Amino acid sequence: AAVADYRPAAEAPQKLKKDALGDAPALALTKNPDILAELKGRAPVVVGFAAETEELERHAAEKLAQKGCDLIVANDVSVPGSGFGTDTNRVVLLARDGSVDRLPTLTKDEVADRILDRARALLGPAEAVAVRG
Repeated sequence: AAVADYRPAAEAPQKLKKDALGDAPALALTKNPDILAELKGRAPVVVGFAAETEELERHAAEKLAQKGCDLIVANDVSVPGSGFGTDTNRVVLLARDGSVDRLPTLTKDEVADRILDRARALLGPAEAVAVRG
């Protein structure tokens, strides 16, 4: 599951009720810790995910560089059949070495297999054997 970028700034002491018009209350938000950036240099291979609605590859390439990832799985969640609420996904894999792999629409299990294959390839031979178990 993806970590949200923001969370409520304060915990409410009780349930927040709708107002007389049925509108939700306003919430102040605060930024969550950047877990992906904190992994930089702490794991043999760091794979990040970028759910985007515009300029998919540009935003994903920026995230790849900013976060120090080895691989970014970029997903245009505005495309029908890709992303939330579907059994399929169409992603682009961007690697630190500059390679770009634009996958066709696949089942989410097939996408996961492709991601694992790329991550294994980034590991040295000894680490890849340990991952296979």
